[in-house]
Amino acid sequence: MAKQAPPETEGPDPIELHLCHRCLMRLPVDAGGVDLPRRVREALRAHGLADRTQLIPASCLGHCPTGRVTVLVVPDATARGTHAKLIDPKADGEDLAEHLCQGLAKAGPP
Repeated sequence: MAKQAPPETEGPDPIELHLCHRCLMRLPVDAGGVDLPRRVREALRAHGLADRTQLIPASCLGHCPTGRVTVLVVPDATARGTHAKLIDPKADGEDLAEHLCQGLAKAGPP
């Protein structure tokens, strides 16, 4: 009788980051809104969060802050703890990465 391979265990669900496209388009040109997703990805990578997050473009999220960008943070598939985070486009995603690191530190290891 052949041995069955143990079922593969999947890692935790990625943290979904829904980045409001409308906020990006409303930013002044000098804020570099259209380039912000790339800069956010770089910040996430620099903080070791690239494999734990998924950046998703979203249409309007219904909260239009002046000079900021709304990001809907969905921590896992249960959607418990989902919240909006306003980020400063001139911070190049560092504020979002630090916010996520703080949340992960409070939650502990997966």
